[in-house]
Amino acid sequence: MEIQRLPGKAPGRSAGSAFGSLLFIATVAHDRKADLVLQSPDLLSRLEEQLDALGSDKSCILSATVYLADMSRKNEFDKIWIEWIGEDQRHWPQRACVGAVLAEQTAVEISVIAVRRDEISV
Repeated sequence: MEIQRLPGKAPGRSAGSAFGSLLFIATVAHDRKADLVLQSPDLLSRLEEQLDALGSDKSCILSATVYLADMSRKNEFDKIWIEWIGEDQRHWPQRACVGAVLAEQTAVEISVIAVRRDEISV
């Protein structure tokens, strides 16, 4: 079995990787000068692109860890997350949200573990 890696823009990092049916992705928004409310939809859109490139989608996320530069804004992120993830509880991953010191002006970063679409039945 071969490891699949999406090309990354930063030296030493891929944009996502897969081994068998498991996918691993960590991403940030394209525009890190924006605030949390603007970075979050950008980050989630980018995550969807990476999932799709590896044969998956948001309904196949098993686990998500969200890193926030400012935990006092967690409720704001939660509203954006709930709108994005949808109302179907069968598609809700296990999620943790933690405060972290993030690079540059990054307000939010996410790391997910997912499976490929063709490996599950929902």
